[in-house]
Amino acid sequence: MKKLNESLEFFDAMLSGIMDEQEIESALLRLAQEKEDPVDVAALAKAMLKNARLIQYSGECLDIVGSGGDNSNSFNISTAASITCSLFVKVAKHGNRAVSSLSGAADILEALGVKIEQTEDKIVENLNNKNFAFLFAPFWHPKLKRIMPIRKKIAKRTIFNLVGPLCNPIKPTYKMIGVFSKDYLPLYFEAIEMLDFQNVLLVSSDMDEVSLSDVTLCYQKKGIFTKRFEFDPREFGIYATKDKLKGFDAKTNAKILKEVFLGDHEVLSNAIAINCAFALNLAGIEDNLKDGFLLAKESIKSKKAYEKLMELVND
Repeated sequence: MKKLNESLEFFDAMLSGIMDEQEIESALLRLAQEKEDPVDVAALAKAMLKNARLIQYSGECLDIVGSGGDNSNSFNISTAASITCSLFVKVAKHGNRAVSSLSGAADILEALGVKIEQTEDKIVENLNNKNFAFLFAPFWHPKLKRIMPIRKKIAKRTIFNLVGPLCNPIKPTYKMIGVFSKDYLPLYFEAIEMLDFQNVLLVSSDMDEVSLSDVTLCYQKKGIFTKRFEFDPREFGIYATKDKLKGFDAKTNAKILKEVFLGDHEVLSNAIAINCAFALNLAGIEDNLKDGFLLAKESIKSKKAYEKLMELVND
């Protein structure tokens, strides 16, 4: 097994400018041909954070983020769940523009009118006063700028696709991470152990989030305690076919999200609420998923989630 420090030095050299573009391309191609190693995932996450613009924030906060790459082209469920959750807990949402879908977190928020590029002071202010802040990944990880053209040239999944959810520069207390394939959950979990994250929930289904159309497999770490469990949407009577969760371009998704928060699109409302329930349980707001689901549903039904969205738009 590779040593974490050796792998960290390698990725630090890649990000810090020691390697030239040809060396980076060769390294990424080699890694893409090998089976992903949790040591490499953990090391790259450490190197990313080492080379990031970190945000100094002493309070507790939550991030709900997906890896992308599940080829489902689903609606922006985790972003909508993040906004809903911010009624109850501080949410530092780390995200980017779309890679494999039509609308990423940054795309839909921008289409809604939310400012996606904020200073550190403004992010801290928004967390303290509004319980929600968006961290636009390219701004906080500037050294990725020289890597992006190389990744596009390679045109296949690389290790960088795996580490984004692990690199929130505010280092949130609670991390709910959607993984694009159940097969990758053990790898992610091993990487998380090496990163010494204390409160993490990994979820994977037929999407990179809790699904209404499939059984979701979950790996959770809370301090020294770990558990693995499954969630079947039929338990809550909210099963729906996957096509009911599909997404569109950012402008259309923004319109639909407003409609959801005003009481329409019951299936999407359920998808948002169940993801919110898992996050609220992780953050210790609700002891069980059913109560969290009902709390989130009531927040949508009462228009409180819509009011929160408008608060963010009018910032």
